[in-house]
Amino acid sequence: MEGPAETTVYMIAGYAVIFGVLFLYITSLWVRHVNLSRDEATLRDLERDDQS
Repeated sequence: MEGPAETTVYMIAGYAVIFGVLFLYITSLWVRHVNLSRDEATLRDLERDDQS
């Protein structure tokens, strides 16, 4: 009789994929935040120039 299948490698690979996707998602959110902040500053400058 054989014992249970050895699946440790698959578990580690699964965790690596999950954390990789999570890292990409958080990086994407951070880049979007930086771009949004830059756009907001540009719009404020344009609004200030229009009022002058």
